[in-house]
Amino acid sequence: MHFRIRDGVTLDLLPTEQFKTIGIKVDFVAPLQATAITARALLAQVLETSTAAYPTQTSLARQLSRLYGASFGISVIKLGTKHVIRLTVSVVDEQYLDHFTDKIPLFEQGMALLRAVLFDPLLPQGSFDPITFTQQRQNLLTAIKSLDDDKQYLANRRLQELLFSGQPAQAMSALGDITTLGELSATAVLQTYHDMLVNDAVHVAVIGDVTPERVQTALADWPLMDRTVADQSLYYRWEKRDRVQNGDDLAPVVQAKLNLGYQLPVYRDDADFLPAVVFNAAFGGSPLSLLFTNVREKASLAYYASSGYSPFTGTLSVQAGIQAENQDRVVAIIDEQLKALQRGELTSDLLAEVKASLLNARLAGLDSPQRRLTGLLNSQLTHLNEPLKEWEESLAAVTIADVQRVAQKVTLQATYCLHGGAQHAE
Repeated sequence: MHFRIRDGVTLDLLPTEQFKTIGIKVDFVAPLQATAITARALLAQVLETSTAAYPTQTSLARQLSRLYGASFGISVIKLGTKHVIRLTVSVVDEQYLDHFTDKIPLFEQGMALLRAVLFDPLLPQGSFDPITFTQQRQNLLTAIKSLDDDKQYLANRRLQELLFSGQPAQAMSALGDITTLGELSATAVLQTYHDMLVNDAVHVAVIGDVTPERVQTALADWPLMDRTVADQSLYYRWEKRDRVQNGDDLAPVVQAKLNLGYQLPVYRDDADFLPAVVFNAAFGGSPLSLLFTNVREKASLAYYASSGYSPFTGTLSVQAGIQAENQDRVVAIIDEQLKALQRGELTSDLLAEVKASLLNARLAGLDSPQRRLTGLLNSQLTHLNEPLKEWEESLAAVTIADVQRVAQKVTLQATYCLHGGAQHAE
């Protein structure tokens, strides 16, 4: 069920009695801009930890406890050409509680909490509380640095920087960068907050045993105005380069992190989208895949080997944990697996197994309220919503020739290896 609340503000409702909780998600969606990513990430941190009514994390946690252990969080996400600030709340459906005595149902209380977080933040003297702001800036700095401690994450970031050199918004983490963070003032982040409330597209989604009337009534007192949302494509389309970009760094690791980046110019709205999903699963996106079988199992040259496909940026990436001295051999075997698929060398058994695993994953997602809510934003931004039965029929129809056709569109664009000496600990 889809509703227009205001210009640029939508509501999606999935009424169901399947869950004992009611899930609420609010996405603020803006064009992805390198200059704004860090400020939006810091804004999310500040909003998540305090409101005028609950000025400390402790008081906010107590309120969640009073709401029978409700969960609440704010995250930031990059999605193609968009940057998303996502607020989520999950409350128990009180009909499953034996001794519920509150006058106000928990769904309405959860919506009221979100309203307080969004529209009544902690702003003494009209600015963010200095102590809270400084603390959250430090926390975000720690979070960005700790991500870099994850060497596979760091290697993947370096690969993105090679793949998208000259395109800082695509190369940057959704959390932003340390240099910009150090220069951000409370005034600048407050301006980012006002910009978000006035200009971002707002997508509200609710899943659970609630009626449209209840949700719309709860939203009625949210001070959201009409906004003009440019219908900018979600997809980041880019020209492939003539030369492969190569990079490597030394780090204190025993296990080298090899990452390969490819262009796969098939996007979510292309007819070849599902064949691309099947290709990725057969290539390296599942434990059944050629990379897992031939690089990790048969050749024993990798601790792990997998691939990932983004239908929003038209990219395919491969990650492998290896011994640095085996890099050339591993790259050669990975290339062999790609060439095999480009020649159409895919057994009907593997194709059937890969399709079954994709269908199982899709069905498992139906049991997750959060995954179903997340899918609603993708449908909104792509204007695509394929019912399960149609999707299943499309998946079943994918042939070896379809996978071969997609594989032939794949072009290596960047390689990156993070490696160290054997004396280092992981």
